[in-house]
Parts: sequence; C-alpha cells; structure tokens
Amino acid sequence: MLVSAVDNGKLATVSGYTVAGKTGTAFIPDLVNGGYTEDVINTYIGFAPASDPKFVILLRMDKAEGAPLAGQTIIPAFRKLAEFILRYYEVAPDRPNPMN
Repeated sequence: MLVSAVDNGKLATVSGYTVAGKTGTAFIPDLVNGGYTEDVINTYIGFAPASDPKFVILLRMDKAEGAPLAGQTIIPAFRKLAEFILRYYEVAPDRPNPMN
C-alpha cells in the first residue's frame, strides 16, 4: 500500500527505486479555548528501497504557511533527502524501469 501511495501520487518517487511512504496532516489543538486552531502539522514517513529498506525518514513541519497539505510542503523535502541518501550510500537501484 505504501509503495502504491508513492507511485500513484508521484511526488515522493525517486527514479530507479521503489519508495514507500505516507503523509499525515493534523490540526493543532487550541489548548486555551478548546477545539483546534487553523494551523496544521504536516508529517511524512518513508523508506527505500521498499523491498529491502536502507533508511527510514520521518519529517515534521509545524504551522506550514499557505500549504495545508503535506504534499505541498514536506514531500518535496523527503524526496530530495531520499535521493541524496541513496546516492551518497551508493544503494543499488531496485526498479528496472524507472517511473520518472
């Protein structure tokens, strides 16, 4: 399911690799007045290569301005970090036909 989410969403894909991941978006509670504020916390957790993971990345962004969804804020950061780690540690590609 997590690989399918990445492949279908395209935002976290890394050419040559199966990547698995999931977003999370949560409104920040209003501890003074009760309920929730308009601010959100965006999270993304992912790993690669999905069949034999070499790393796990968890990113969290509090109060992301102007972009309430994780796909607009945190996923691009995950993708860049994942690409860097895969290249830096010379992890062999596991996807013969790159998706992008």
